[in-house]
Amino acid sequence: MKKVVYLSAVLAALVFSGCSTKSPSIDATTDGAGSSTTASSSTSTPTQTGRSDSSAVITPITNASSADNGTNISGNKVDAQILNVLFDYDKFDIREDMLDIVKVNASLLKGKTFKLEGNCDEFGSDEYNFALGLKRANAVKTALVNEGISADSVSMVSLGEGNPTCAEKTQECWAKNRRVEVKLP
Repeated sequence: MKKVVYLSAVLAALVFSGCSTKSPSIDATTDGAGSSTTASSSTSTPTQTGRSDSSAVITPITNASSADNGTNISGNKVDAQILNVLFDYDKFDIREDMLDIVKVNASLLKGKTFKLEGNCDEFGSDEYNFALGLKRANAVKTALVNEGISADSVSMVSLGEGNPTCAEKTQECWAKNRRVEVKLP
């Protein structure tokens, strides 16, 4: 009985200690006027409300290997035209500036089977980021289904913070990592 209580206490301590309080370290950022400002690494966090112009950058998906020059397995270039859906910090609702991208992606994906990969920036615990990545993928799936995609043709996975497209410690880089990618077989 003592072993069960002890193991339960240890397990509970491990679970509750899994929440991370990572804070970003920003060396230098530029404000709207182009001047450089330095931020303290202990107090700086990504902005939760406003987006900088660079966070709305649309990044094309490159699902293909370099050997096939942008074509997917079936030999067409559809996946080179599909765009990532970007998200705000700590959010999983689709931004208004991403709604047109969802519509374009839906028109390119009709009749295809594909996987949605939810991704996050480096902030938060692994568990939190995996859950957030799945919520982001589910939001995109719901939007695609509303645009006429069959729900049965979509699978989802969360990669959490484990698949960054950018490793710099800047707002622009973190914004690129908060995304859902479409992967064709």
